[in-house]
Amino acid sequence: MKALIITQSYLPNLGGVEKHIACTLPYLKEAGFEIKIISKDEITNNKKLIKFFGLLQIWWALTKKIKLIKEAEIIFIHDVFIYYLPFKLIFPKKKVITTFHGWEKIYPIPVKNIFYKKLAQRFSNQTISVGNYINKYYQLSEQNNHVIYGAVDLPKKEIDLAKKEKNSFLFVGRLEKDTGLSIFLEFLDILLAKNIIFSVKFCGDGPMRKLCQKYGKVLGFVDVQTYLTNSTVCFASGYLSILEAMAYKNIVLSAYQNALKKDYLLDSPFAKHIVYANSGAQLFVKYAALPESKNKLLTENYQLCSKYSFQNLANLYIKLSKEK
Repeated sequence: MKALIITQSYLPNLGGVEKHIACTLPYLKEAGFEIKIISKDEITNNKKLIKFFGLLQIWWALTKKIKLIKEAEIIFIHDVFIYYLPFKLIFPKKKVITTFHGWEKIYPIPVKNIFYKKLAQRFSNQTISVGNYINKYYQLSEQNNHVIYGAVDLPKKEIDLAKKEKNSFLFVGRLEKDTGLSIFLEFLDILLAKNIIFSVKFCGDGPMRKLCQKYGKVLGFVDVQTYLTNSTVCFASGYLSILEAMAYKNIVLSAYQNALKKDYLLDSPFAKHIVYANSGAQLFVKYAALPESKNKLLTENYQLCSKYSFQNLANLYIKLSKEK
């Protein structure tokens, strides 16, 4: 089956969506899919034009790829259905599966953003929501909608807890307030005030980079697996990073600053497996209350991860592709 993936970004850029696509790709190809990928970065490299003309520029750029769209038997869209909208009108019978990966980091959610997702659901044959909170806050129908919570590859080698660096913390994500970073830094301030010795690395980048450098080393957007192998505690704001941290036997910290992010964490299978709070002080209290022997929690978390493989995720795409 010929398939076309449309996404805002793809490799070599690093991120949750990029990893979602890249890690399901081998299983889709193994199942017989011939796949082409179109990303916004690939078709539009003029940021000034995008700033002023936005969607018109993207739609125009996509017309140059219309042969790929025409040849595809199925279209997989990751978040950016609006890019494909004119072509849905041209090819109304072509099957479309749209995956909603997250929100636009603006709360309360603008009406326009809700409209875009509802529009995507209306004109897609099937939709996939990464988290039930998406359906709630974007007012999406449950019909032909499938809720997932990401996927992870388990480490190839057994993680030896004895070899991990004591009190080594890792932050994974964009260095911005909406990720809960401010709360994590408050947490670190409490450790400093209590003279608790620790080390911290930040796997990410963003406007709070300089502030983070006062606490530890900022590594930029890197493959986090090597660092998760050595760290004991990971602050993770997204489902993918939560799963990766649990797979590499890290205690997982997270935070919320609004009702949406609170539901993001609590209305998920990970709620009982992570330490979360809406302030640095509360996060410290919950973290300090963990039993001295955390091996049971780490083992349970690792076992939970086995249910969320990229093979299982790819199987969902394959199943939906075959449905009428």
